[in-house]
Amino acid sequence: AGLGGGYDDGRGLGMDDYGVGAGIYGEYPGGVTPLQQGAGVQPSRPAPRAVFVEDEPRTVTASTNNLQHSPAMHGMAGVPSVQYRDPDLGEVIEFLSNPCSVIQANACAYLQHLCYMDDPVKARTRQLGGIPPIIELLNTEIPEIHRPACGALRNLSFGRQNDENKRAIKEAGGIAALVKLLRRSADNEVKELVTGVLWNLSSCDDLKRTIIDECLLVLVSGVIVPHSGWERSGGPGADTHWTTVFRNSSGILRNVSSAGDYGRKKLRECDGLVESLLYLVRNAIERANIDNKSVENAVCVLRNLSYRAQEVEDPNYDKRQQLPAGETPRSAARPNTENLGCFGASKGKGGAANGKGGSSSNNGSMPSSSQGGGSGIRAVAGTGVTGTGMDLLWQPEVVQPYLNLLSNCSNPETLEAAAGAIQNLSACYWQPSVDIRAAVRKEKGLPILVELLRMEVDRVVCAVATALRNLAIDQRNKELIGKYAMRDLVQKLPSGNPQRDVGTSDDTIAAVLATLNEVIKKHPEFSRSLMEAGGVDRLINITRQRAKYSSRVVKFASQVLFSMWQHQELREVYRKSGWKESDFVTKTVAARNARPNSPTHLNSTLNRPMASQGGTRYEDRTMVRGGGGGQQQAAAVAVAGSHHAANNIQNQYHADNLPMENLSLYGGAPAQRIYSQGTHLPPEHQY
Repeated sequence: AGLGGGYDDGRGLGMDDYGVGAGIYGEYPGGVTPLQQGAGVQPSRPAPRAVFVEDEPRTVTASTNNLQHSPAMHGMAGVPSVQYRDPDLGEVIEFLSNPCSVIQANACAYLQHLCYMDDPVKARTRQLGGIPPIIELLNTEIPEIHRPACGALRNLSFGRQNDENKRAIKEAGGIAALVKLLRRSADNEVKELVTGVLWNLSSCDDLKRTIIDECLLVLVSGVIVPHSGWERSGGPGADTHWTTVFRNSSGILRNVSSAGDYGRKKLRECDGLVESLLYLVRNAIERANIDNKSVENAVCVLRNLSYRAQEVEDPNYDKRQQLPAGETPRSAARPNTENLGCFGASKGKGGAANGKGGSSSNNGSMPSSSQGGGSGIRAVAGTGVTGTGMDLLWQPEVVQPYLNLLSNCSNPETLEAAAGAIQNLSACYWQPSVDIRAAVRKEKGLPILVELLRMEVDRVVCAVATALRNLAIDQRNKELIGKYAMRDLVQKLPSGNPQRDVGTSDDTIAAVLATLNEVIKKHPEFSRSLMEAGGVDRLINITRQRAKYSSRVVKFASQVLFSMWQHQELREVYRKSGWKESDFVTKTVAARNARPNSPTHLNSTLNRPMASQGGTRYEDRTMVRGGGGGQQQAAAVAVAGSHHAANNIQNQYHADNLPMENLSLYGGAPAQRIYSQGTHLPPEHQY
């Protein structure tokens, strides 16, 4: 008895479902693989059948229409006693424990096919006890079994609806077995599949801690460090290996880096991880290869590890009332005359906008270009930075690569993560955050961020607006943002025109309002600028549509209006423009500001710096069939009046730009290869 046919692999939080033809050893390119012709199984033929010889104990019942005589199937061509029928799911699971390795491999392959895009079958497989025998097959020494076994696990673990399957894999010892297989296998294809399964599993919050405990060291020492090209010895380093194994492994770390303070602590302390990720990012920048999935994953990990950075010194730093360090006159935050023109007053607009201007610091402590470079940690060492490991996360020099990505990258996920990293690093009260806020200004980062406010991708605008709010804690940054960014900020507020007010989330509106409040509350000249930019009408419009906007947004808008009214020298200007006190101050807002915990208090929601981390991203996005995906992605990142749309557009996402194909394994039409051999489709991203 045997099971024939192809198999398909699944993606879940990271990996794509895909179908494979040509028997149990069909190729695994990491995405959709059309059924191959001329390899023993023609795509126009029926699905593989279980085969039983007539004299076997099991009785085969089949209608006349189901009896077929295949000219060739597993060497049994022309044998009149062979009959074919579809095995049911229970029989397939029984085959997993068959002593014949070929039958075991075929059973895994066929189970993979049955589970393809079929959540009820995945659940039924778990209920019938199909997961433990697959895990057992990982312990064999036969690579031809490892491949379909891992493929079946990938399909079984794909999808947010299948967390029970992910837990079942863990309970059956699957995580330990996968890590063991990753350690001992020399087969790169098996490593791709193993890391694919682990990426799927890492999407389940319940499993993140287990994956950190059992997989982190193996992934970092066995994949991340060697594939990144970073040298532990401090040598010049090597080229990054942009492999599927690295992409999958960085995706796993991206997911588990959002597993609370435990996950952040473990990843920050993992030897070589931060250095390798920073080296990879700098290397990618030097080679203009910044739009791929591995860079995206790496920056997302760095963003999450920068979240609540001050907790390494004081886990409860944000639970106490305190003045942000940037509000006090400290030398690290003091501007010098070289910095005053970072929006173009003393430097050419082109240089500032592109983040390529020379250093504006006289002391030589900052690198001269935000281009970064492929020298990785060597570039950091050249500036006198003595920190290693997690300390590199919040050194001022880390601003360079983030700004370069924000200037040149066309991948919205990477843009969001880079802006989020700056947001997080500037959100704390300790000295490193003071230095980061000054470094962004010195490296001409403010105009880069302001330009990104014009993007149509809401999550990028939200991260950028929040970063500007935190950077405005620095007095000089506040002045520059108020002087040069006011109109861009106001344009992100809803205008009251339903046709124009589309696509901006409440989170983004709240971030813009928080930035405006930070800028105007002690500066009447910026309050006047806000009025002249049409901000008052937009703010009043928000406060009068409580059913449309969240209470947080309405509260923030009311508070900005209240802050504007506090500038007594402007009240007559407001009145001449047609507004009255009741437009700015309502009884509710006045009462709220009279309380001890008023919005003007340092630790109110509006006045605290804002930090965020990326959560797990799920895979339920629909990508169009055919070649239109790249054009849609390119359109999504178009920036009005900026250079972003032109940069990297022709190779945007590289191979990752290919669409996912929902191919049936046994379609009637001949299948065509939709990409060259060795090209890999992207997994769905996640943090």
